Amino acid sequence: MPVSGRELATLDFGNLIGGPLNAVVEAQAKSAITTANFIKEVAFDKDGKVVNVDFKYNRKNDDGKDQEFTLTVPFLTMIPVPYISVKSATVEFNAKITSTIESRSESNFNTENTLSVKSGWFVSAKLQSKVSYQKSSSATDKEERTYDMRVKVEAENADMPSGTERILTILEQSITERKGKTFKGSIVIATGKGKTLTLSANPDNLDITAIKGASFTLSGTHYKISDCTKDATTGVISITVDNDLALTSDTSVMLDEAA
Repeated sequence: MPVSGRELATLDFGNLIGGPLNAVVEAQAKSAITTANFIKEVAFDKDGKVVNVDFKYNRKNDDGKDQEFTLTVPFLTMIPVPYISVKSATVEFNAKITSTIESRSESNFNTENTLSVKSGWFVSAKLQSKVSYQKSSSATDKEERTYDMRVKVEAENADMPSGTERILTILEQSITERKGKTFKGSIVIATGKGKTLTLSANPDNLDITAIKGASFTLSGTHYKISDCTKDATTGVISITVDNDLALTSDTSVMLDEAA
């Protein structure tokens, strides 16, 4: 029995083909939401302010002296923003329906005849006949259905939306470089020796970040302060210089412009 078009009409092509296409659309939507959440979590803090990263480094200032600078960069401008889009989606569906009819027929025909003749004064005849007929038939209808579906999806990095490009442009323009604070004045170094000493008096406007990189001259020897720390408990400020010092009393020194 040949397969009619009604067999194919019973297939739900709307779900068979539409299901994978809907999955592609949902995947694209989830990708967009993931990107939005990424920007929200990485670029802004809980108060909605831009997250910046500060880089501190030393370089020559306009006067040719070493000075500490701070570069403030919005974090979002430092990392790639993931924009993934579906480039193409191909759905291939094959349906194979095979119908097979097997039939078998058997017939048996048997005949049995007996004839007797007797002659004499009285004529007699006997005729006997036996016939048998048997027929059997069978038929089998077999139908096979085979379905095959292939879904091929290609994704790629999409172009950045114009709104995101605008945000990044504004953030890039906000990148700034600031000079470190400078301290001009004198400090009093407490009695001691070595490269690490403490200050015996702290000026009110003293900023330890401003002292770092500053220098002074004492007894004809030039010293540069390579580090400056403040004890959080005692408030004592310690400085580290590049040459050994030996002070027998508290000594006041005038700092050159700090780096």
